[in-house]
Amino acid sequence: MIKKGFLTICFFLILVSGYSQYFDTGQDPAFINWKQINTRQFQIIFPQESEDKARFVAAIFEDLLNKGGKNLKRKPKKFSVILHTHSATSNGMVAWAPKRMEMYATSPQDNNAQLWLAHLATHEYRHVVQLDKLEQGFTRVLNHIFGQQATAAVVGLYIPPWFLEGDAVCTETSLSLSGRGRMPYFEQELRAQLLEKGFFSYDKAVNGSYKNFVADRYKLGYYLVGSARVNYGDKLWENALNKTARRPFGITSFADGIKDVVETKRDSIYGLVSEKQKELAQQDVIIEEVDWEEVKEKNSYADGKLMLYFDAMEDLLVEWKLKDIATHKSEYRLISKRAECYTNKRFPKQTEAGDIIYLKQGLSDGLYFEKLIPDGSVEKLFTPGNLSNLAYDYCKGNLLWAESKEHLRWEKGDKSILIIYNILERKRKVICHDNSLFAPAFNLSGDKIIAIESDNKGDNKLVVLNAGSGLITKSIPAGKQEYFQNPKFIDENNVVLIVLDNKGKHLVKINLKNKERTLLFSSAYADMSYPVVAGDWVYFNATFTGIDNLFAFDLKTSKIFQVTSSRFGARDAFPAKNDSLYYSDYTSDGYLLVSTKIDSSKWKEWKGEFYKYPLAEKLSAQLGEKLKPDTTKLTRYQVKNYSRLGHLFNFHSWAPVFIDGIDANADIGISLASQNKLSTLMTTIGYKREEGFTNGQFYANLSYRGWFPIIDSKLTVGDKSSEYASLADRISPQQIDTVLVNTDWRQWEWENSISFPFNISSGQYSSKIIPKVSYNIARFANLNTTALATTQSNTLGLGKYNFNDKSFTQEIMEYQLFAYNIAKMAPRDVQYQWAQIAEFNYRNTPFGDRELGNTWSAEAYLYFPGLVKHHGFKLYGGYQYQSLNNSRFSNSIKSPRGMFNLYGKHIVTAGADYALPLFYPDWNLGPLAYFKRVKLNTFVDFGYQQRSFESDEGIFQINDNYLSGGVELRTDLHALRFSAPVDVGVRIGYENQSNSMFADFLISFSLSSY
Repeated sequence: MIKKGFLTICFFLILVSGYSQYFDTGQDPAFINWKQINTRQFQIIFPQESEDKARFVAAIFEDLLNKGGKNLKRKPKKFSVILHTHSATSNGMVAWAPKRMEMYATSPQDNNAQLWLAHLATHEYRHVVQLDKLEQGFTRVLNHIFGQQATAAVVGLYIPPWFLEGDAVCTETSLSLSGRGRMPYFEQELRAQLLEKGFFSYDKAVNGSYKNFVADRYKLGYYLVGSARVNYGDKLWENALNKTARRPFGITSFADGIKDVVETKRDSIYGLVSEKQKELAQQDVIIEEVDWEEVKEKNSYADGKLMLYFDAMEDLLVEWKLKDIATHKSEYRLISKRAECYTNKRFPKQTEAGDIIYLKQGLSDGLYFEKLIPDGSVEKLFTPGNLSNLAYDYCKGNLLWAESKEHLRWEKGDKSILIIYNILERKRKVICHDNSLFAPAFNLSGDKIIAIESDNKGDNKLVVLNAGSGLITKSIPAGKQEYFQNPKFIDENNVVLIVLDNKGKHLVKINLKNKERTLLFSSAYADMSYPVVAGDWVYFNATFTGIDNLFAFDLKTSKIFQVTSSRFGARDAFPAKNDSLYYSDYTSDGYLLVSTKIDSSKWKEWKGEFYKYPLAEKLSAQLGEKLKPDTTKLTRYQVKNYSRLGHLFNFHSWAPVFIDGIDANADIGISLASQNKLSTLMTTIGYKREEGFTNGQFYANLSYRGWFPIIDSKLTVGDKSSEYASLADRISPQQIDTVLVNTDWRQWEWENSISFPFNISSGQYSSKIIPKVSYNIARFANLNTTALATTQSNTLGLGKYNFNDKSFTQEIMEYQLFAYNIAKMAPRDVQYQWAQIAEFNYRNTPFGDRELGNTWSAEAYLYFPGLVKHHGFKLYGGYQYQSLNNSRFSNSIKSPRGMFNLYGKHIVTAGADYALPLFYPDWNLGPLAYFKRVKLNTFVDFGYQQRSFESDEGIFQINDNYLSGGVELRTDLHALRFSAPVDVGVRIGYENQSNSMFADFLISFSLSSY
């Protein structure tokens, strides 16, 4: 059993080598001067100008060391943190091969009522604890054998993503007075699903669906992990992780760890739920009666994960039915019909003509602006790029929003820019500054813009821009550890906005002339967002009732009123001039556009009662800790230089098998992998059993990405041997013999390339142009040819021969240009709807001892929408020329499917595909597979080659024409409850190269979706 499990681990390591060894999220700009804070417990690497932020983060981690892993009984080993402050992204991640945490410091506009860096550090630190917890028992043995990639492999094999993220959300919620567990939007999707659609299968809930919307791993995970922690105590998750770490060769270790604890208390938990139902009945609370003994029996599964999931859903359903009964639902008028599949319609705005503009997005649609005309017809207006925050403004025919703009080279040098789009002229205008701009809004006349500017230190300020020129005319900086959110003009001299600091959120008015502040209202750690001004009222989203609702602040009386009482959640207020309030109301099929008459006499005055979130409060009480970093003397953290050259190598993983994550290949052998903490140099060194080599091959592969060009270099050395028939010069007597020979030689190959990845993405299009030049040299040394046999007709037998064994080199230059332009897709699209991909190659041998001729090629893919939504056309065309001496050059274009490669001097190939989804089964084959989508692709391919044939009568040119066609039936599935999707199918067709049918098995998978 142990041997079998060990082989499973080895196989998985090989399978995910390209993902787990080098998890590269890109590089920071090369000009950054890096510093570090290096303590015994952690290391923080940061840009020089962000020293204050780094010291603040250090204080947070120092406090987290004794709190963040308390309920898992784990204090992790020393870890490294890289602080990215030159990116407009707001995110974080923990990777384990190499082991590091990455934090993006820009505070998002939709952040909850906790400082971003505190929230982010808490969440990501918990991931460090989780993974460090696994480094015990047999997993620790695997660490010695494989390095850090062993932990990454165990996590990928056994730990479901919903646990990793749900447990981290539980921690961020428990250790703060805020956290996503206290945000109504975090429950509304699952709550709406349970109340309106019921349970989904476990596999559908954790792996998603194309048929129905499914809450993500963060939301589902929070309720699974949190409810289990409350019901069964800390022991459950500690036991599950301990069992997985100590028995990674057991496929069900994590599930067994859950089941061991659940079964000890399950009867008492169901007993408590049953008693609660009886108490409610005595209080005349009408709720569907549930036979809990029957439920317990129905939810008894061999897999502990399934048992926990269905128990939690039953419990949540009762809790949320009670909440639903207690919620008074306000009336509204439906503006748009409920879509057949999940669709969100957000941020309605009314134009001067009475049209309603909104953002639309769902399973069938990527994000775009749509206009609803009063007669009920709709018009697609414009598809934006990736919005920096999901909001926009409108004034006098102009839409205004912030979207991300990729840097020309550096993945972590992106900015947030402003876009103005005139819906009448259909013109797009870009406003771009050195620093990122967020949350823009027009003044009433539309000639000014108020926005938030964030700099490379992570600090921000309020700025006023001229809408025509885009120039900044006024700037008001935020205070230390203070962040501005969602500003709106009250009038020409005053704005209202949300201010976030270490005491929570505050609604504030700022005078633009004298910069004087007026505190209107403080919600402390309860969230509020997106204020909108109309007359004397400031409307805003708030979480005060435990459900997202719209509230209004009276600028005259300073009173606050609850405007809506939604079943699942109301957001995005737009008070129109016709006394109508438009907003978005959530359902299990997405946000709907609704309206209601503005009548403040019907609003309920809010008296300051904040809803207490039951699960969040229980988790907090159970942990008994709060994050309280000591920020009084941050100078106690010593700052030193961080040398990029001195930290160029970071060997993190090794293996008694050959694994190269750079080129994603594996073989028998040994390997050593390095990726430095800034991800500028990836290195693989090893020895592998390469096919055709006598005793294997030494291998060294490096990829340096710290400069604008990417420089790759690979060296291989090995001894080769080959048997073949050859004409040989016999020494005595002199004659030409045909003999079977064996040649031994040492082969050195050194491949070098330099490429320039120009990222020219703009708006909805992801675009790159990558020119690349490669120089490859092969040295054939120590040649030794031995005659083995001659032909039977040779009466002299074997003799002595002059084989003229001399070392020689082959030197190949290759010039490539690769480019693509790909439009954003909807989740249900089976392929790109609009894309162009092209590649040009030229190879020759201008140097070296051997002339190998030359070859050049060009190929392109063109994608178009199909006849029906989510269908798609794909066209392919390729041309290749090869000189006569081309034996070392492989084809650069593809051949027709079902045939052997074409090798003529001139080759032309073309193809056409039509792809479509057939249905979305959401079907389980037990624990073996979960099928999400079945799709069909029809194809026809054409091939032409011009080749030469030499005979005694001369050289003849032959033209060959080939044709193939057929169908591909494929399915998107998840195998063995693994989160990475697999695309599996069959291809059946006919080809005229051999005039026969052919069939191929198709499989592909993407670990980046994990």
